[in-house]
Amino acid sequence: MPVKRLFITFNFFILLLVSPLAAQIYSGNWHVDSIIVVEKAGYEFNFPSRHRPKKPTLVIKKNKLPMQELRDYDFKSERTIVFFPPPTISDTLEISYQREPFNLKSNYALFRKDSLSTAISDSISGDSVKIKVVPVSLENPFADFGSGLQKSGSIMRGVSIGSNRDLTLNSGLNLELSGQLTENVEIVAALTDETTPIQPEGNTQSLEEVDRVFVQFKSPYIEGTVGDLNLEYKNTQFADLTRKLQGISLLGNYADQYAGATIATTRGFFNRMVFIGQEGNQGPYQLNGKDGEREIIVLAGTERVWINGQKMLRGESNDYVIEYANGQITFTNNRLITSESRIEIDYEYFPAFQKYNRNAISGISGGKIFNSKLDYRISFFQEADNIDQALGDEENLTDTEKKILKQAGDNILKSSVPGENFVGAGKGNYTKTDTIYIDSTYTIFKYAGTGKGDYFVSFTYLGSGRGAYTRDRIGQYRWIGPNRGDYSAIKLIPLPQKHQLLDFSLQYNPTQKTKISTEYALSNLDRNTLSGIQNSDNKGSAFFMDARTDDWQPKIMGNNIGSFDFNINTRHIAKNFQAVDRVNQPDYQRYWNVLQNDSVSNEESSVQFNSVYKPVSDLSFGINLGSLQKDKLDSRRWGGRMKFDRKNIFVSELEYESIQSELAQDDIKNNWNRLNGKIHKDIWKIQPQLMYQYENRQNKTPIYLSGFRFDDYGLRLGLINWDYFSGYAQANKRYDKVYDVQGDSRLVPQSETNTQLFRIELQNVNETSASLEIVHRNKDYTKRFENIKIDTLKLLFADASVQDTVWQDRETNLAELRISHSRWKKAVSANLQYRISTEQTALREKVYVEVEQGRGNLRFDEDLQEYVPDPDGNYVLFILPSGQFEPVTKLESALRVNYDPSRIWRKASSKWQSFLSNLSGSSYFRVEEETKESDLMSVYLLNLSKFQKDLTLRGSLVYDQDVYIMKSNRDLNFRLQYRYRDDLFNQFLDPGENEDRLTIERGFRTDWRLSSQIKTQSEISQKLTKRDSKANSSRNRNIDGLYLAEKIFYKPFSEWEFRLNLDYGKENNTAQTYPLDLWFAVGKTEANYILPGKGRVTADFEYQTVNVVSNPLRLTVPFEMARGKKEGVSKKWQLRAEYTVSQNILFTLLYTGRDDAGFTDIIHTGQAEVRAFF
Repeated sequence: MPVKRLFITFNFFILLLVSPLAAQIYSGNWHVDSIIVVEKAGYEFNFPSRHRPKKPTLVIKKNKLPMQELRDYDFKSERTIVFFPPPTISDTLEISYQREPFNLKSNYALFRKDSLSTAISDSISGDSVKIKVVPVSLENPFADFGSGLQKSGSIMRGVSIGSNRDLTLNSGLNLELSGQLTENVEIVAALTDETTPIQPEGNTQSLEEVDRVFVQFKSPYIEGTVGDLNLEYKNTQFADLTRKLQGISLLGNYADQYAGATIATTRGFFNRMVFIGQEGNQGPYQLNGKDGEREIIVLAGTERVWINGQKMLRGESNDYVIEYANGQITFTNNRLITSESRIEIDYEYFPAFQKYNRNAISGISGGKIFNSKLDYRISFFQEADNIDQALGDEENLTDTEKKILKQAGDNILKSSVPGENFVGAGKGNYTKTDTIYIDSTYTIFKYAGTGKGDYFVSFTYLGSGRGAYTRDRIGQYRWIGPNRGDYSAIKLIPLPQKHQLLDFSLQYNPTQKTKISTEYALSNLDRNTLSGIQNSDNKGSAFFMDARTDDWQPKIMGNNIGSFDFNINTRHIAKNFQAVDRVNQPDYQRYWNVLQNDSVSNEESSVQFNSVYKPVSDLSFGINLGSLQKDKLDSRRWGGRMKFDRKNIFVSELEYESIQSELAQDDIKNNWNRLNGKIHKDIWKIQPQLMYQYENRQNKTPIYLSGFRFDDYGLRLGLINWDYFSGYAQANKRYDKVYDVQGDSRLVPQSETNTQLFRIELQNVNETSASLEIVHRNKDYTKRFENIKIDTLKLLFADASVQDTVWQDRETNLAELRISHSRWKKAVSANLQYRISTEQTALREKVYVEVEQGRGNLRFDEDLQEYVPDPDGNYVLFILPSGQFEPVTKLESALRVNYDPSRIWRKASSKWQSFLSNLSGSSYFRVEEETKESDLMSVYLLNLSKFQKDLTLRGSLVYDQDVYIMKSNRDLNFRLQYRYRDDLFNQFLDPGENEDRLTIERGFRTDWRLSSQIKTQSEISQKLTKRDSKANSSRNRNIDGLYLAEKIFYKPFSEWEFRLNLDYGKENNTAQTYPLDLWFAVGKTEANYILPGKGRVTADFEYQTVNVVSNPLRLTVPFEMARGKKEGVSKKWQLRAEYTVSQNILFTLLYTGRDDAGFTDIIHTGQAEVRAFF
């Protein structure tokens, strides 16, 4: 990362110097004319400090007579001209020249030096001595890059040290620029050298990527990007691509021509997943790498998602959300996922075991010629692994690894080494042993626990049924037999690859309505650049040609008979052609009825004809004819479409298509017929709509007839032109049948599906908004098919590439309710949110990773034998999904009510109005539940007696209540507080991590201002803390506590402020496994000195004593008691200073000391930082 940022920063400053060259053809404001009347003898001309003159353009006249260089004048220096003979007083000089188109000074510095001098007498020599005073102030180096340039950011340098950590140097650059660098050059830049490896959350339509580092510039003839960039080529058949890169990209254009180039490193690999959705499961669905690996990171914003050929939008209010860090995608309630959902996802990802840096080179050129009738374009793209440049902390390939790769060819499984590493007895976590399985002996590895084995073992995911081990949890693998697991005890050496694509396209436009285009592409994919084995399939080619005419309006006997659109295209792809991105349209397999889904061949030869006829504007007929030869497949399709759109009569649409596919070699014939129609008419303010969908697919083999048929009937009633409501209600009934491969091949019922959708939204109502959306779906299989459990038999009835093979009755319920309302000038406002969904959730694992001291927020307590919070800790917690998913019903509900009667009246006119005006408050109630409960209505109707039981994986119940008395009175006010929180965690693989936590807190607080200088805050509270762990009873808690707190604020002067905090608590833990009674007291003093306009100094000291009253089992004070402190005296002190050196420089000094009870050492930490702002 530092090398990357150094490269970008260097290129940024180079860019500041060279980018104006793109605009130099425009003289504009960069031409200078000066008329000078000489006022003194010996005059010399000095160019302005920011002018860089172009000497060939220099023209000088004296008294309107031209002057020549060397004869009449010469350059004394780069910036000064002397004249021969020197001009006399009152002579007129006319000086004209062009200057370079930028406005830079000769020197730039972060600090400006101003010298002041004063004369004092030396006490010894008596001579006068000058003393220079150099005040320090920040000089903004970007202040003069252009008057239209917006600058913001900071530079930080700091150091931190502590008694329990090493000296650490901290630095940061954060700079943002935007605007006009020169008259014709626009720039946008974001520079930083701070490491922020944060993946943005994929729950919004637009992403905020905080770690992007780039410089973009744009001028009339050239534009470019240095740093993080998105490379996108589109509008081609074979060369479309989208990549997130790091490097430099330039694009120049002149007249109708353009050319560009990119040199960069790629941030990930491209992959595509195509699968059928699961009934009753909105997600998450796991994305994998190209070799099936699950341990991937999806690059933010690179995913493209289609369902049934329709592109989806990211966002909680749209179609899906995605967890980039673990590659899991979940669909929202707006997009119902069923067993008929055809899901396609393209994305870039970073694999877990990538070893090499991956470089990318691209070039593109194109334009218009022959009076813009011919468009041409040529592009090249290459991605290649650099085996001599290891990635991150990886080491370069050893000679042994190179030899393995040379012999592996293109087979990734052959490029492996054993995953075992013997480290010595009691130093590893696996043992090696022999076992017998089906009369054969196997040497296997068994997990023994940390520090209890002899080996460290690496395991690699190979895919379902291709390994011998299964993963129980992170780092723990179990042998279950050959070809029964997903993992193998090997370590893969990634194959270094190189992928090249050259594409050339032409488009001829003889008329405005006619276009003829052609495209030819060559690809070269070497899957192992170190091996010469299996290279015969590296190269391939592709060809495409298309002709179309739009809106052709022929006339017969002078009468217009309507308009026609025609399109014919052909595409030929060689067997070994490999595109770098998506080539086929979404739903390609369904469109052509491709049968051999597992074929790795891209071979294709297709021809299509499309035509649309519009006799009148509101009636159209369309036809589609096509033929496809792909590998062993021969497919022919034809289809027709009719659309009538005259709203005063009705609107209808009917579409039919038939695809016949054949695998002649296997004597397989497949016919797929589809019909889809709908019609609606507006009747008053209701829009009824009828829908029908039919499909019949027959797969004929020499042995049997298989396939399916379904009929889907739908009715929809929509609200139109209502004043206060909009919405619809829809019901669908679907009958699925399959051909009986066990009987006489007749159609037999398989399932019946009922789907109901309802949506209504309140509109045009002041201070009120509401919406309700409900989806209910029930799929019921016949008993015969429910009882089929053998996968091989299922595959006789169904084609897994287009049909679901999980034949289980499923019910799906999705609902979302939102209500917002306020009354009486917002004296009362309420917000209600309610959401239910049917999803799958993964059991989770807690992984504690040790980091440098002070970089973590947890530490391991040896006495308690658990991790506890500590701001100076050396562990961080990661909660990771295990991969073991379970179907659950998820409910989220929240209600917030705010009330403030004082908003009703400007001024209270009666006692009861005064009384009510002094009362205000808020109430908050939230319920969250993920449960396997079968009684769904109890969950939907918030039957809390069913919540947080054995079937609950995660549950939370929260109730907060605040009541304020005289809240707006600054002299005296009161607050009553109640907090209730009940959490159940039952989703962790480790039973010891599953527990139930309950916290109930009641409190009363008074704020009292005794004078303008003294304020106090008094509070009394009672708190009950319960913790119940069934697997580890030593963690059980039942703590009843009473607490008193007093805070005193004293500000005798505007510069000084003093605080005194006194706290007392009495706690009693009555848990049978951990009885303990104690009291504690805390005193904290704080002093603040404020230097107006310059800075602040804060010093505080905290003293806490913990005294155990009863401890029959002599246990350690648990973290939940005494504010996390142990028995004895704990002290903490801190000094913080902030000083503004100048207007844009801030100096910060922080020192902290801790002397905690139970620890032998005093911990000192210090930090100093200087931050300069632009």
